[in-house]
Amino acid sequence: MFAALDRQSSGVSPPAKAPGDPSGRLPSTLQLRQGAEETLKEADQDVRAAEYFQSLLELGYLVASADGLAAEERAALARLVEQATGSVVRQQQLRQHFDDLDGGAEVLGRHERLARVASNFEDIGSREEAISFAALIAIADGQLAEPETSMLLELGRHFAFSEGQVKAVLSQVVGRIKLALER
Repeated sequence: MFAALDRQSSGVSPPAKAPGDPSGRLPSTLQLRQGAEETLKEADQDVRAAEYFQSLLELGYLVASADGLAAEERAALARLVEQATGSVVRQQQLRQHFDDLDGGAEVLGRHERLARVASNFEDIGSREEAISFAALIAIADGQLAEPETSMLLELGRHFAFSEGQVKAVLSQVVGRIKLALER
């Protein structure tokens, strides 16, 4: 999964898409690393970069955990984010953060959390990156379960994406993963 992020950051072009479909563009590893660094700062924080990173992480978590998030899935997700941020955020910190997200989803409800976090993405580019990242995280365990697909479709509705556009994003992300694995 990290290879798909890394390959995009190195300028590898994505698979072809239909006109009008979202690009399936993922956030760059540089964006993720900078967002993680800003999140950890105690002073002079770039609030937008920190919020973007935290929101990406929460959307990915909400989608991936829709069918439950087993310990090995949490560990895989933590490894992926640790790699993507250049180890700015450590796996143990991420596992603790996932526990906190569990609590937030229980208190407010998964659908309410999804709606609130989705509202942090105001432009089409950030929305494409967010839904693509959430799809990548959901696929990280090697399968995309129906509850995860439902959450991606719900996220797409918050972003004003059609079901077809969400499926196109999924196709693009799968294509990026395949391309990364072939190399």
